Amino acid sequence: MSFRLEHAQNPRFTHHNLQSNPHAAYLFVEEGHGYKGKRLYLTKIKEEENSERIQTLARRGYTNEKEGSRFLVSFKADKVLPLIGAEEEAQA
Repeated sequence: MSFRLEHAQNPRFTHHNLQSNPHAAYLFVEEGHGYKGKRLYLTKIKEEENSERIQTLARRGYTNEKEGSRFLVSFKADKVLPLIGAEEEAQA
């Protein structure tokens, strides 16, 4: 399974941490009964500041001048595991 994840961020603690450590973990929990979902282990591959893409990808169409810069951070998936267990998913 190969994919890229993009995340829009304000310049807060999470973004600051990614400047010194490009690795991140993301937990995705599926809706419904039981514990279904994925654990994603990611590495930052690209970052854009105040790009047009942030506005096109944003759910909300407003901008807040007080927030200052916004960053669009792209990650590659290094490993995808089920929410529970340690068996790695097959790479496509």
